[in-house]
Amino acid sequence: MTPPSSGRWGPLREKLQEGRVGRSSSGPTKTRLDWHAHGRIAAGRSTNRKNIVQSANICVVGVGYVGLIQAVGLASFGLKVTCVDLDARKIAMLEKGVPPIFEEGLEEALREVIARRRVTFTTEIADAGDCDLFFVAVGTPTSERTGNARLDYLDAAVSGIAAIARPQAVIAVKSTVPIGTCARLQSRLDRDFPGKHLEIVSNPEFLREGTALNDFFNPERIVIGGNSEAAREKVRQSYAAFDDRGVPMIVSDTSTSETIKYAANAFLATKVTFINEISDLVETVGGDIDQVARGIGLDSRIGPQFLKAGPGYGGSCFPKDTLALATIGRRHGVQQQIVETVIRINDSRRFHILKRIESAMGDKLAGKRVAVLGLAFKANTDDVRDSPAVDIVHALLEEGAEVRSFDPVAKLAVDHRCYRQCESIAAACEGASAVLVATEWGVFRSFDFASVEPLVERRYIFDMRRVVDITAAWVPRWDIERIGSPLMRATGEPG
Repeated sequence: MTPPSSGRWGPLREKLQEGRVGRSSSGPTKTRLDWHAHGRIAAGRSTNRKNIVQSANICVVGVGYVGLIQAVGLASFGLKVTCVDLDARKIAMLEKGVPPIFEEGLEEALREVIARRRVTFTTEIADAGDCDLFFVAVGTPTSERTGNARLDYLDAAVSGIAAIARPQAVIAVKSTVPIGTCARLQSRLDRDFPGKHLEIVSNPEFLREGTALNDFFNPERIVIGGNSEAAREKVRQSYAAFDDRGVPMIVSDTSTSETIKYAANAFLATKVTFINEISDLVETVGGDIDQVARGIGLDSRIGPQFLKAGPGYGGSCFPKDTLALATIGRRHGVQQQIVETVIRINDSRRFHILKRIESAMGDKLAGKRVAVLGLAFKANTDDVRDSPAVDIVHALLEEGAEVRSFDPVAKLAVDHRCYRQCESIAAACEGASAVLVATEWGVFRSFDFASVEPLVERRYIFDMRRVVDITAAWVPRWDIERIGSPLMRATGEPG
């Protein structure tokens, strides 16, 4: 097997390495969600109610993972929220109380704010003409040509808002954008709409998919960047429900706010990559990577989060944001060498896993069936964007393997005759020469693989997430490989 040079790993990272970019369970884990208490109590606090009413007409443009959580969260505080999205199908679903994404607790929260008439949905920005605060949460995907974040959706959204907005309206950008974007947007508004005195504010999100609603109601900090004190205050008032909670409020200029978001994601991606490198070492010299991670994470200067060895980071944020930050650095002549190294190591992670699987299968994947358990980039979400599991699926197919997948929530459509998504773990495992655990769903942790022993071609598991219970009675009858551990050969003895 040779390292991929195109396709899902893409030429962008190769250009970056060469210096050519930027130069011109039974399902989801039940999470504690206190949105009922936070929403109702906060909305009723007399100390905050005056501020809340002052910014009562709010519009959220773009109701994906970020925008929908923002809209439902603010509506739970008693604010009136108009949601705008060009996707008519998505709007139709939302009007019926059906979120287009999976997020624990979201459907219940959505239905309640709809019942209380705190939120409305539309495809027409003109319907938000009475709003004085707009949160923009549209996508900023990576340009395949330059490595920069694409801003055409953001530019279109801001132009549409400016055309219908009242004078002195505030446009808060929640989308992750390159440093200097908000300043550029402000200059454009000042030039094109001089009489309206519209203000741009940067208000980045720090939500984690899978726990996003809980994160909204329990923020570790709120960042508001803007050049106008009045504009910053208008955005701050929308979060007045947190005033009595002692949530840190970082108020800055727009460039500082934009940098905070990129730097935070790059640092977390670095933690993920660091523990993966250590796991490779432990895999060779011996030891327990889980204990190593715990020993590191108990240091208060480091902390335990993002120290779980696995297939590398994925999702809609870390891959995009690290690449964008590296590109920004090169464009300004300040190379972000740590970030660039993190990107290269993370991209090679999938190849490392494939080599181990191929080696265990006699250096031949062609014609072999592989069961891939898990498609989402992590548990408790249906998001498959930049998922390590999806990269693995495509790479297996390219090597000639037949792939059967299962995920309790996520769906993946692949136009390939050798791919099929199954409705159960057992169906995915039927005839498999290898079982790949690719997402850390609880259902895989507790699954009794003895039940599929009569179905598989070979009893071999590769656990990318270290979730399989290796103390289970069935384990001695299987060959098991795990990230951070050498191959455990079957002994044939009962557990």
